[in-house]
Amino acid sequence: MTDIAAPSPQQARVLVVEDDPNNRLVITRLLRLAGLLPENIFEAEGDAISYLRSKGLTGLDIIFLDLQLPKKDGYAILQELRADPVFAKTRIVALTANVMRQDVERARSSGFDGFIGKPIDGRRFSDVLRRLLAGEAVWTIL
Repeated sequence: MTDIAAPSPQQARVLVVEDDPNNRLVITRLLRLAGLLPENIFEAEGDAISYLRSKGLTGLDIIFLDLQLPKKDGYAILQELRADPVFAKTRIVALTANVMRQDVERARSSGFDGFIGKPIDGRRFSDVLRRLLAGEAVWTIL
């Protein structure tokens, strides 16, 4: 953890990269229930870098990144984000329905800052979000 105060959910800026509209809807609703302001929740269907550049978005606190996207998988997008100085230190959390131990370990060794399995347990999501915003790595199957 750093000496910088963690943003509250009301101050947090989050990008959800998810190709399935229903999953995107669930995650954005959970973020709003956790206290995020709607104007601080951004959504991309796939190519996060293109989306971020087209919108001029910087200063994100967390990127929730689906691992199974149609054109580029989440691992390729993670490497692109890590290579970009603007997003190199942004907390990036893997989202996936693949929740075997080897899936969690691959995400960890690839450089993700956390792992959340789908389906997401809405009862625990707010706590997980607060922990992520505080700088904690969360490796869980919700």
